[in-house]
Amino acid sequence: MTDKRSSVSPGAGQANLIAPAYLWIAGLKGWRALAFCAALGAFANLAFPPLHFWPAFAVALTGLVWCLDGAALAERPGRAAFWRVAAFGFAYYLVGMHWIAFAFLVNPGAHLMFIWMPLIALPAILTFVLSVCVYLGFRFWQPGPARLIIFAVTFMFGEWVRGALFGIGGLPWNLPGMIWAPGEAISQSASIWGIYGLSALTVIAMASPATLADRRARGSTASRAAPVIVAAIVFGAIWGWGARRLADAPAADDPGTGVMVRLVDIGVPQAEKHDGESAERIVRRYLELTGPATANTPDIVIWPEGALPYFLFEWDGALRAVSDSIGQRKLIIGVPRLEGAGSGDQRAYNSLAVLSGDADVRGARHWYDKHMLVPFGEFMPFAGVLKSIGLQTLQDLAPGGFEAGPMPSSVRVDGIPPFGPLICYEVIFPGLSPTGEDRPEWLVNISIDAWFGEFIGPGQHAAQARYRSIEEGLPMARVASRGETGFIDGYGRWTARGAPADPARFTPDPDGWRSSIVDASIPKALEPTPYGAWRDGLFWVMLLGFNLGLFVLPRR
Repeated sequence: MTDKRSSVSPGAGQANLIAPAYLWIAGLKGWRALAFCAALGAFANLAFPPLHFWPAFAVALTGLVWCLDGAALAERPGRAAFWRVAAFGFAYYLVGMHWIAFAFLVNPGAHLMFIWMPLIALPAILTFVLSVCVYLGFRFWQPGPARLIIFAVTFMFGEWVRGALFGIGGLPWNLPGMIWAPGEAISQSASIWGIYGLSALTVIAMASPATLADRRARGSTASRAAPVIVAAIVFGAIWGWGARRLADAPAADDPGTGVMVRLVDIGVPQAEKHDGESAERIVRRYLELTGPATANTPDIVIWPEGALPYFLFEWDGALRAVSDSIGQRKLIIGVPRLEGAGSGDQRAYNSLAVLSGDADVRGARHWYDKHMLVPFGEFMPFAGVLKSIGLQTLQDLAPGGFEAGPMPSSVRVDGIPPFGPLICYEVIFPGLSPTGEDRPEWLVNISIDAWFGEFIGPGQHAAQARYRSIEEGLPMARVASRGETGFIDGYGRWTARGAPADPARFTPDPDGWRSSIVDASIPKALEPTPYGAWRDGLFWVMLLGFNLGLFVLPRR
C-alpha cells in the first residue's frame, strides 16, 4: 500500500524557505497534528485586544490550511479535517473566552461546581459549529488558491452561525476583524461593511500565505504569491482610505459643542455588591460621586447597568433619595425591574430607566428592557434540563432568569438628545442600534464588567463597543462597572476615559473600590454610514463573490 504521506511534496516552483515548513506541517499525523492545531488556535489569540498582534492570526490560519492539506491525504479525509479544526477551535475559543469563568467565581459556593460550562461546554459548542461548517466544505478541497476560498467561506459562515446561537442571542465575541485596533485606519472600513465584512476580508487575507505551498507539481513562485500580493494591495487600500478618513476628522480630544454628561462608576467588586450590608453604602457612594445639582454640573448623569443591587422601584426610600439628589437633572440608570410583583405572573427585566426629580418618580420613568440576554447569566437555554441539575442564572435578583424586551429603539426624553440604548452584552452585536428615521444622536452602553475580572475580558468588551460606534457613525457614552468607562466618537476613538485608563480620574474610596467620574460633552454624530443602511448585506455579497471565484480558479 502506498504511504499517502509520500504524496505531501511541494511543487517545483515553491520557495526553498517555504517548502520545509509546508512538508513538516502537512505531514503531521494523529495526535501530533491535533496538538499542533490546538497550539495554532491558542496562538491566534495574540491578535485580539489588547495586543492586536495581527501576524499571529496569519501564522495560525496559514498553519491550519496546511494541516487541512495533510488531512486531505488521510485515509478518512473528512474525519481528519473535522478533528483538526476541532482541536484548533477548542483552543481558539477557550483561550479567547476563558474570562467568562470569572463570573462563576463571584459566588463560588453556588456556582463553582458549574465552572466546567465556560471552560469545556461553551468552547466545545462553538468548536462543533466551526468544525461542521469547515467539514461541509472540505469535500471540495483541492490544491491551489481555490482551497483558500473554501476555507474563508466556511470559516466565516461558522463565525456567523455562532453569533446567532441560543435563539435570542449568540456569542459574536472576537470576530476575526477585531484583530484591527478600533479607532485606527483599517477599522474605519467597518463603517462600510461592518465587522462581519471586515472579518471575511481578514480571514482570506490572513490565510493567503498558505497558497505559497501546496501539492501541485506546477506553479511559479510569482503565481503562488498572487493571493498574498492581492491581499496586501486590498488592505493597503483599506488602510489608505481609513487614514484619510481620520485625517479629515476633528481631533479625538476636541471638546466639541455637545451636551455635557457625567458618567459615574463607584467600582464596587461584584462579590461585595449583593452583600446585604452593602446596599445603603452603595446608594450613598453613587449619590456622593454624582454630587448636588449646581449651575456647573452636567444636566445628564449616567450610572451603569444594575447600579443598585436591588429592585429600585420596589424600595421607596432609596427611590426617593435618588430622585431628590438628582433634582432637575436627568439620570440614566441601569436597574432590574419587576412586572406584577408578588403575583403569580411576576416577570423580571434587566432595564434602563430615565429618572428626574422634577416630577413624581413613579410617573417619570422611561423604560428600555434589554432585548439580547446573556445565556446562563440572564436566561437559561435548555432550561428544563439545566434546572434539573440545580443550575440557575448567575445573578441573584432573578435566579429564574429575565424576560427579553423588544428590539432597541431610540429613547426620547425632554432634556436629553435621543439616544440608542445598549445594555452590556448587547453592544457586541452589530446592527442592533436603531437606524433609519429612528436613528439616535448618540448611543448609551451601560454594563457590569465586574463579573469578568480585570484581565482581557473588560478590555475586549470595550473594543467591541468602539466598533459599534464606527459601524453606526455615532458617538457613545459607556459606563461599565469596573470596566472601561468614557466617551467614544463616531470613529471609534476615546475622547474621554475614566479609571483605570486615566489615573487622573481615579477617586479614592474608603472601601477600596475603584471609583471614577467622567465629565465630558457628547461628541458630534457623523452622517449615516453605508453599514447603517445596508447592515450585513455587503458581508453576504462578499461570501457570494468568493464562491463565484471557485468557478474560475480551478481552471487556472
